[in-house]
This record gives sequence, C-alpha cells and structure tokens, in this order.
Amino acid sequence: MNRIDALEAEADRRRQDFAASLRKLRRKLTPLGLADEALRKLDPQGQAVIAAGKSLRRNPLPVVPLLLGLSWLVLNARKTDKPAQIKRKSKSLIASQKKENHHEDDQKAQAGQSRP
Repeated sequence: MNRIDALEAEADRRRQDFAASLRKLRRKLTPLGLADEALRKLDPQGQAVIAAGKSLRRNPLPVVPLLLGLSWLVLNARKTDKPAQIKRKSKSLIASQKKENHHEDDQKAQAGQSRP
C-alpha cells in the first residue's frame, strides 16, 4: 500500500506541474504575450522604448498633432447621431413630368382658343 500511495502522490505532483506549465503556455500564446515575447527578442534591454521616451521628452511638439487626431477620432466614434436622411418630394419624377406635359397642353389649348 505504501508503494501505491507514493505513486498516487507522484501522479498528483506531475499533474499539478503539468497544469502550471499549461497556464504559463496559455499566457504566452495570447496576442499580447506573443507581441511581448517578440519585442523581448528584438530588444532585450528595452533600449528602443527608453530612447523613444527620451526623444519625446526632448521634442514633445510632434506628438501633439498625433494626440489631437486620436482624440478627434475617439470623439467622432462615440457620437451616436443618425446619418442625414435625404428628403424626397412627395411626387415621383414620372408624375411630375406628366403634370408638366398636361400643363403645356393646357397652355397650347388656351393659346389656340384665344386666336380668333
């Protein structure tokens, strides 16, 4: 029995180690984890981020239009205005053309009657 208990304890320990490894692997395989890993491979000491921060502190003015543009984009995205609707005339184009033709016919008829 002592041997069976030892084997069960070993199986539980390995199961826990496997679960911990799986959790670490899941964290690394998220998009953020993959991006973080890629940045660490490209720049292990983070020198590019430090250099960019120093550059922004020395020259903050080029960042202002970028921030203004981003804030404008966010504000416009939050608007819930309905798009402008096109106002249509109550009559269709064909009906209005027929009315114009009848009006012209009436004018011709009146002009013909006024000629003695």
